[in-house]
Amino acid sequence: MEDLRTQRPLGYWLKHIDGAIEAAMARLLAADDLTRRDWQVLNTLSYEPITPSRIDETLAPFLSPTEPSTRPHVDALVRRGWARPGPADTIRLTDQGHAAHHRIAEQVTALRARVTESLSPEEYGTLIALLRRVADHLDAAEPRTG
Repeated sequence: MEDLRTQRPLGYWLKHIDGAIEAAMARLLAADDLTRRDWQVLNTLSYEPITPSRIDETLAPFLSPTEPSTRPHVDALVRRGWARPGPADTIRLTDQGHAAHHRIAEQVTALRARVTESLSPEEYGTLIALLRRVADHLDAAEPRTG
């Protein structure tokens, strides 16, 4: 077995990168007093009106037992005037919400470019394909019992 003090495993790098992205996003969003989850909800709403339950489905990988729903983030955007209830229990962005999304999206796009600037487009494609393959394999694996 490799020496984990010098050869870090996949999980280490995934956690390290996620933490670095989380910290960079926190700094970026602080000016608007938003969290990463607030941004994810705002971004999800930017595509079309959607129900809160569909937002939860869309952002399910980011939910947890301590944060089982995005509803508090939806409500915060409504209180801010960036979103409002629509027909059929949907939530939609207001004009102010669309303007905020556009402004913040430019900053997020710049951050995403900075995150991947050390990779060529081919390397990035390979990285994403490999990570997807690992995720698909783990999702398909049957639980093993001792």
